[in-house]
Amino acid sequence: MTTGYTPIYRVFKGGEDITGRLNDRTLQIRVDLQSGNGNDDQCTILIDDRDWRVARPLTGETLQIWLGYQEVGLAYMGSFEIDDVTFLGPPRNIKLVGKSTGATDIQKAPTIREFDNKSVSDILGQMAQQTGLGLSISGDLGALKIPFKNQVVSNLHMIHELERMTGAVAKVVDGKLMFAKRDGGETTSGVALPTLVLQPEHFGTWQVRYTSKPGYGEVKASWFDKDEMVRKWVGSPVTSGDGGVGLAKKFGGAFNIGQLFNSEAEAKAAAGSQAENLKRAEVQAVFDLAKGDPWIRDQQTLIVTGMRDGINGSYVIDKVTHTYIKSTGIKSQMECKLPGDGADYAEASKEFMRPGPGETLGEYLRTHPNVKRDDLTQRDIDAIAEGGFTTNP
Repeated sequence: MTTGYTPIYRVFKGGEDITGRLNDRTLQIRVDLQSGNGNDDQCTILIDDRDWRVARPLTGETLQIWLGYQEVGLAYMGSFEIDDVTFLGPPRNIKLVGKSTGATDIQKAPTIREFDNKSVSDILGQMAQQTGLGLSISGDLGALKIPFKNQVVSNLHMIHELERMTGAVAKVVDGKLMFAKRDGGETTSGVALPTLVLQPEHFGTWQVRYTSKPGYGEVKASWFDKDEMVRKWVGSPVTSGDGGVGLAKKFGGAFNIGQLFNSEAEAKAAAGSQAENLKRAEVQAVFDLAKGDPWIRDQQTLIVTGMRDGINGSYVIDKVTHTYIKSTGIKSQMECKLPGDGADYAEASKEFMRPGPGETLGEYLRTHPNVKRDDLTQRDIDAIAEGGFTTNP
């Protein structure tokens, strides 16, 4: 097992490899991979402009970024459109900030239209087509019917409204609108993802926080029954995530969603989604890895073991930040939440990935051929470039 790694990166601009031009200039590359909720994947690059000889970067340019190690390979971070260029000094630096390609193209102006008995896939497909985006959506989510929806907001707002109602992750990745079940442990194509298992030696620092908030035993949502001309309510229980002590048992009241939905199906979906959100909010964990691991992705399922109760357990990675720093190497930080459905991943009948001490997930993938590339997909864990691992930037 490899214990020492040489950090590397690769940057393409408009299909051209510009890594060689940046090797003496790149001070830092930071990539934030986020699980929707209105947040886009983002990159921040800090360039040394000490002699003012760097060609002026322009907003609108597209960069593709990889991070990794010479001895292992490169992990694809994504394609980003630069929407902010800042010249700094002293010292003379240039900071580039970009969002996932296509994320800024979604219409943000209000639109008035009606969707009558359309599926989520139909609605999102129309919005993606209007913007020129591709669409990748989980089958169960896409088939959900919306009897009637009156849109008076922007496409962006509508997408996130559907995200909250259905308990999905909506985000734009490489020019494609992704819509997948939150905490589902699957890709948008329905392929199950292996769960990552980490032990104390994998972590640099950690923080697991339990917050005492008023607990709810149930989430209720209402819908209008057009046949009986009355408002009706449906409910979804909130399960406790603190070993049975249960803030929900302490309070026991209901969380009522103020919005009136058009159908019982919509109301049930919204109540279930909000119940899962309340559970996720019970525990928040931040794990800094001892060795940066750019193969780890947002929405990846995680088991922490070998530590104490209160830290050990099942998590879902809500956000992961990978940072290449010229002077120190690669750092990775994971912001995690509880699974919304209360799942114990240790009991799940799925494959587990168990990197050894000092081993990155990329090295594990390379040395364990039983983990197939098709089980991971490019965005979830794209450790393998076309034709195999890339070991030179």
